[in-house]
Amino acid sequence: MFEELWVTAAHVRALDERVRGLVTGLFVTGSVPLGDYWPGRSDIDFVAVMDRVPTAEELARLAKAHLSLPEDGPVYDGIYLTRAQLAAPPAEGDTAPQILAGDFQPAQAGGQLNPVTWLELARHGLPILGERPEVALDEGVLRRWLLDNLSGYWADFAARATPQFAALPPDMPVPADPVLWAATGPGRLHHTLTTGEVTTKTGGARHTAEVLPQWADLCERVVRARAGDDVPFTAADGLASMGLITDVVADARTRWTR
Repeated sequence: MFEELWVTAAHVRALDERVRGLVTGLFVTGSVPLGDYWPGRSDIDFVAVMDRVPTAEELARLAKAHLSLPEDGPVYDGIYLTRAQLAAPPAEGDTAPQILAGDFQPAQAGGQLNPVTWLELARHGLPILGERPEVALDEGVLRRWLLDNLSGYWADFAARATPQFAALPPDMPVPADPVLWAATGPGRLHHTLTTGEVTTKTGGARHTAEVLPQWADLCERVVRARAGDDVPFTAADGLASMGLITDVVADARTRWTR
């Protein structure tokens, strides 16, 4: 299906060699099953399912299993969850083993430990190993998390980055990554609030263009850049993308905050 999924095969082998029997399910989530994977730019995300809580020794072996994976592959991020955890919605204060950008943490809060991961696994998780677990989906928990993430992380991101872009000459070229991040992420959350479904980064940009047409041009350029077109971005675009975040957050608060 995707040549890049060789990394999951290497993951399964490493698990079998170091913690045989601990992981009974492995599912790819994110851009791969949703059809928005771009080689060289997209990460591969996974959810590993366990029947029980790992021991301290097993956690150390899990860390070594990830260190043994080839370094020349795609970024491979994921979370290890027990079936008992997945059978209830995630709660504040919960932790789980997670790896992000090569950094393995045996008891990490936040990250992929959120209701969107539950939703992705239940509806779109691509099975690599084992049977799909029972996954508890709670619309109220999901909505609260989405609104908190928009009002917290995304609003703070815009507040920090706005003066940085404003201090630059408007026509100064800037890297595409922060513009793409800003123009895709908040729209994904808004889309889930609107539809109850997950979408891709490309889908998030397109959703924002539909809901807030004043940002359609920027979103269209971002979609083309994600697809590999050589689209230049300037400090003015960076500043505009912060305005996009602010508008998406404000629209979500207006629609769904009671």
